[in-house]
Amino acid sequence: MPTGNNTTTSISRRYRQAVLLYGLSLLLLVVGLSWVIRAQYLAELQAAEQRLSAKSALMVELIESTFSTSSQSLLGLADMLDSTAGGPLPGHAALSELLNKRNSTLPYIDDLIITDLTGRIVARSAPRLGQPLSIHQFDIYRNLQRAEDGFVVSPVYWASSAEGYRILIARWLKDGSGQIRAAGLARLTPVMLSNLLGELDLVDGESIAIVDEKAQLVARLPESNFALGDVINGPDTALYVNEEAATTRFMEYSPIDGDLRLYVSMRAGNLPLWVVLGQGIHELVMGLVIRLWPLVFTGLLLALMGMILLRHLFAQWRIEQALRSEVVERQRAEQEAQSGEAHLQTLMNSMQDLILVLTVEGRFTYVHAGNESQLLAPPAEMIGMHYSDLLPEHICERVDATFRQVLQAGSPQRVDYRLEFDESPAWFSALLSPVLDSEGKIDAVLVVVRDVTEDRDQQVQLSIAATAFETHLGMMITDEHGVILKVNRTFTEITGYSEDEVRGRNPRMLSAGRHDGDFYRRLWEQVSRHGSWQGEIWNRRKNNQVYPQWLTISAVRDANDNLTHYVGTLSDITERKAAEREIHQLAFYDPLTGLPNRRLMLNRLEEALASGEQKEQYGAMLFLDVDNFKQINDSLGHHGGDDILQAAAERMESVLRDGDTLARLGGDEFVAVLRDCGRDPRAVVEVVQDIAQQMLGALGMPFVRHQQPLLLTASIGITLFHGRTSTDELLRQADMALFQAKSLGTNQVCFFDPELQARLQERTQLENDLGQALEERQLFLVYQCQVDEHGDTVGAEALLRWRHPERGLVSPAEFIPLAESRQLIHKIGLWVIESACEVLVKWAQQPALADLTLSVNVSPLQFQALAFVDQVREILSRTRAPAHRLKLEVTESLFVDDRDDICLMMEELKNLGVTFSLDDFGTGYSSLAYLKRLPLDQLKIDQSFVRDLLESSTSSAIVASTIALAHSLDLDVIAEGVEREDQRAWLLEHGCRRFQGYLFGTPATLDEGDLIQR
Repeated sequence: MPTGNNTTTSISRRYRQAVLLYGLSLLLLVVGLSWVIRAQYLAELQAAEQRLSAKSALMVELIESTFSTSSQSLLGLADMLDSTAGGPLPGHAALSELLNKRNSTLPYIDDLIITDLTGRIVARSAPRLGQPLSIHQFDIYRNLQRAEDGFVVSPVYWASSAEGYRILIARWLKDGSGQIRAAGLARLTPVMLSNLLGELDLVDGESIAIVDEKAQLVARLPESNFALGDVINGPDTALYVNEEAATTRFMEYSPIDGDLRLYVSMRAGNLPLWVVLGQGIHELVMGLVIRLWPLVFTGLLLALMGMILLRHLFAQWRIEQALRSEVVERQRAEQEAQSGEAHLQTLMNSMQDLILVLTVEGRFTYVHAGNESQLLAPPAEMIGMHYSDLLPEHICERVDATFRQVLQAGSPQRVDYRLEFDESPAWFSALLSPVLDSEGKIDAVLVVVRDVTEDRDQQVQLSIAATAFETHLGMMITDEHGVILKVNRTFTEITGYSEDEVRGRNPRMLSAGRHDGDFYRRLWEQVSRHGSWQGEIWNRRKNNQVYPQWLTISAVRDANDNLTHYVGTLSDITERKAAEREIHQLAFYDPLTGLPNRRLMLNRLEEALASGEQKEQYGAMLFLDVDNFKQINDSLGHHGGDDILQAAAERMESVLRDGDTLARLGGDEFVAVLRDCGRDPRAVVEVVQDIAQQMLGALGMPFVRHQQPLLLTASIGITLFHGRTSTDELLRQADMALFQAKSLGTNQVCFFDPELQARLQERTQLENDLGQALEERQLFLVYQCQVDEHGDTVGAEALLRWRHPERGLVSPAEFIPLAESRQLIHKIGLWVIESACEVLVKWAQQPALADLTLSVNVSPLQFQALAFVDQVREILSRTRAPAHRLKLEVTESLFVDDRDDICLMMEELKNLGVTFSLDDFGTGYSSLAYLKRLPLDQLKIDQSFVRDLLESSTSSAIVASTIALAHSLDLDVIAEGVEREDQRAWLLEHGCRRFQGYLFGTPATLDEGDLIQR
């Protein structure tokens, strides 16, 4: 091995030396040739420049000579002025004729002009209409005034009269005494200069042109697309035109024909003309190339001979190297084979996969296992076994099919299967590949088996993660810089942006602009400090809709605590916010009118109390109740009533001040809280009174319902507050004031009165005491007899009395309404009926009293109870009282609603034997219709009519009509409140046969005397 390396190194060194020597020789040859070519090129340029300069000088002499001749022609004009020496110039016509004759003898001159010293044209050889009368404004006249030799030439200009480009020459004209008398001008055609160029012999590649001081083309050979007068805009044109030097040399691409040329520019004396002579570089080089070809051919021949020599040396060295390398390569091949086999074995041992070699029959010839616990048998035992001897049957069937595919298709095939090891499942993936012999036939099958249990577990986890990612929450994943990497389908549904539209962008694109920089700074400080942030945020959808969003941002870090990603989960909380608003609306506002409810009103009242205490001002609470609203509801229906309440709320709210609150407590009850009404109590009362009257006035305006006007009235109770006061106390005070207002009638306003509060407190105490009166046997019955026309007792009326332990006897007119309002009337009423039945039972046992009837007053509230009939039936059954002796007295208010169920209840009681008397007839809802329908037995004339029966014709007429009506309906009639004999006589005369009153006896208990005697 060392000998081979040294030989190779020696040969390589000789290669490098030979190549280096050959390269240096070529370099010297190229440098020499380049130097010779450059020297020849410079010599050619110098020769061409000299040739161009000589030709330019010749052309300049020709131009100067031509213009000198033209100048002498102008001097001849001075002879025309000698005859007028010292006097005025000849006349225009005569002088113009002379000029015309002179012009016809001069070549290349098409117009002669004479001006006076001011520049006014005196005469010209070819006068035409429209020509200028003076030249004092032209540059040639100004240049003539400045010229030292009194002679100037103009650049090329366009002569409209001649319809072509011309050149003007001008000089002063002197008379014989040498005095300047005039200026003479001659207009030359540039053709003379083109003719001059034709006299010059040009070789291939040469061009010559005459340009003026404005870079205008005057003449050129050879001809080109540029015309006479065209401006030549070459890179160096301005340089030589403005150059003070008479001769300029430069090289550039011709602006006329585009060829690269060497130019020599030479000015024609003091004339504004330049002669530009050029030599084409292409023609110049072509001649040089022709002369250099033999030299280049000689150099190439030398290079080729050197290459042939070098190649011959390389061939000899390669043969020598090949002989030496063959021995070295054999040694190296043996070592590499040994090393490769060892390396392959090392690789095989390091592989964790199972490597198996099977014959085409399926028997193991080689077994390698990085983990032998994955084998179903020891490796040594597996050699020569068939795989079907080891694998379970269901796996073996799949391997058989795959094995056949490998043998038939000759291409690798894969099969996955699962094995159980100690009740622990493991997944394997086997790749079966054909092994070919030297003839290309399948000689064996290579099987590489890999344990993919962890891969499958990871795949399952990824599948679970992917499923979790597509959750009902929007998800967004960004890198550590906040660049969006992935979003889920819910994110698209919420924001309207697809994944392609947001990938690579920053989540700032979703911002609605409702949060300032401080908000986002605190947000990211929270994420940085605690790893996450969650909260409510306003963002914008793709359609520009701004919506509320619940956002959670979590930072993801790797095992080294380096930030790698951010994960954001978001949900649209628009519906939740709407629900919260709806809940807030339901919690604090009345659903019908949209006004604050009791809860919000109490909050506003607390605020008003605090504000009044701070500002030391009064406030007020107004408790309003619509009068008789139940009738409106019954007539219009609940929907109609709701419409009226809504309209009423709008009217009342329009009356209040900013900062005041109108609330609906329920039904037809409203509360207004007025704040900051002032410091003077009297002024405050006036302000509040005025607002209350405005509210009543607003309600007093007609409400139109189905094109029918409807008038509302209301009662308002007012209480003032100043400083800290209990809200419950204020409500009680306003309620008491409202009670007082309603007691005064409709459309009334009352302020809270402490005396009223005392009475109401007394009433409340009385209500509480009434609840205990029955249990404590404070209630008792008294009886007033009822007599016929002979004065005989036919019955009695049981009257309820209350003996209060402190107040004594309480009037029924005072405690009966309390019992009805507290729903105690049902319990008390049943006690009265049961007590009356017990009395009837006792009377039935006494022959003198057995035929008497006992009347009991029944409250409408008690009678309307669904269980009333059953309760009466149960009392009659339990006491065994004679039902036909029990008379229930009912009032007209029971029949206001014209309810059929009341009639049915009366029919049921009538079937039990109970009789009915209509009490207080004529004082309420008197109707013949219900008198006809109801199963009544008696009409009772109210004592209010009987009292002034003899004094009032109206009362007497009503009583007489009632008696007649009762007789016509076949009903008994009884008059109550009979206190005088004359009243009894009148009633008897008009047909009334039953009486009750103090004339016949005062109400008394049964223990106080004999009912018959009374």
